[in-house]
Amino acid sequence: MPALLAYTDDALLARHSGYHVIANYLPDCEKVVTPRREPVSWTGRLKSKVLRRLAFSRWCAGGSFEMEAQINARIAAGYTGCVHYLWCDRDLAFLDRRINPSSHPLIGTFHQCADILPEVIRRVSSLWKFAAIIIMSETQRRWFEEHGVEVDRIHRILHGVDVDYFRPAELAKDDEFRVLAVGGTRRNFGLLQSVAATLQQERAIQFEVVGPTDRKAMFGGMNNLVYHDRLSDADLLSKYQSASCLLHLIEDSTANNVVNEALACGAAVVSECHGGVPEYVTEDCAVLCSPGDGDEVVNAIKRLARDDRRLSEMRLAAREHAMTLDWRHSAIQLEQLYSGLSS
Repeated sequence: MPALLAYTDDALLARHSGYHVIANYLPDCEKVVTPRREPVSWTGRLKSKVLRRLAFSRWCAGGSFEMEAQINARIAAGYTGCVHYLWCDRDLAFLDRRINPSSHPLIGTFHQCADILPEVIRRVSSLWKFAAIIIMSETQRRWFEEHGVEVDRIHRILHGVDVDYFRPAELAKDDEFRVLAVGGTRRNFGLLQSVAATLQQERAIQFEVVGPTDRKAMFGGMNNLVYHDRLSDADLLSKYQSASCLLHLIEDSTANNVVNEALACGAAVVSECHGGVPEYVTEDCAVLCSPGDGDEVVNAIKRLARDDRRLSEMRLAAREHAMTLDWRHSAIQLEQLYSGLSS
């Protein structure tokens, strides 16, 4: 039986990128989608503030409460089946208290790292009510088990990628080795700045960084780096396609869209070995470095820049591995989960 897919939508969710894209591969499922925004009126904002103090997720926004009201209306109108919160750790408000697990199995996908989950989830005692908890990385599993969730209710379904949109392009080869870094959440900007500064004398190695505006000043005056604080979807795709490698330096992670998208565009990956990264790459398409070891990262980039054959092999392997992360595979796993819970 299909599920009711629920999530709030905001400007950060691009058309081709983000977990919400999975809904496009589940055509038999209904959706409840509301804008992730706060009410305009002061009474509405006050109500949202009060509700947030009581909600399952401390990150609920006004749109989360609106979404839940629509779910309750669907249930009242006779809907029976699974209810799947695509961003449970930011959107679930009170449905855990109201839902009947036998007629409406509750499913939650959790994206946050294990060290963030205690800050986000207010009612860990409600976790037993979930028919299924979907994690993005095995690094999250222990936290849920420690809070009483049975092993058979925890399902790792890897974050996917739109391999039809994110794909290699035929580009003329040039003499520059292009290192691309993308994103802002839990990125290790200090290490990124240090690595780029160390490689300034390597004129054939050029960096492009796509990140938040408040980090731009860190990279001022660097002659081997261009910083972008705003790019269109099309421009970002072009950056992926022209990159020799993605440099992914992080404090922690579960899944990262940028890794999957870079792989799908045929870019090799150089990353710190943190969090869920090892679950999303292979040694054929990625070099994983010790966390915080700038010298190791610099040497990995240098080796790739000087070895055209190895780089070519890694780029082919990147695209091949990305095909295993196609959203279609994730959708099949979700359909099987829904079917098992509804039977």
